[in-house]
Amino acid sequence: MRLIEEYLDKADALAQDVVNAWGVNFQAGNNGFLAADFNDLLDKACRFRTIKRLADNHREFGMLTELDAAEEGATRRAFAEAYKRFWEQHQN
Repeated sequence: MRLIEEYLDKADALAQDVVNAWGVNFQAGNNGFLAADFNDLLDKACRFRTIKRLADNHREFGMLTELDAAEEGATRRAFAEAYKRFWEQHQN
């Protein structure tokens, strides 16, 4: 069992992996047959990526607020925890 910190450190790449897996499934025509837990993970991945992109844009222009940073951290953690749960359930 991995520590949550490992998932937090790799959250960007893991979120991209989730989106890529959805894309492969969608291309195969199976978009209506995704498991509810994967859909939940995909939602969290997309939310994290959106909030991170917003925070990165604000950071780039020196406009990052504490609220932006906190929201980025919270969505990163929510995604990492969901990914950890999903991985541990489907690993075997």
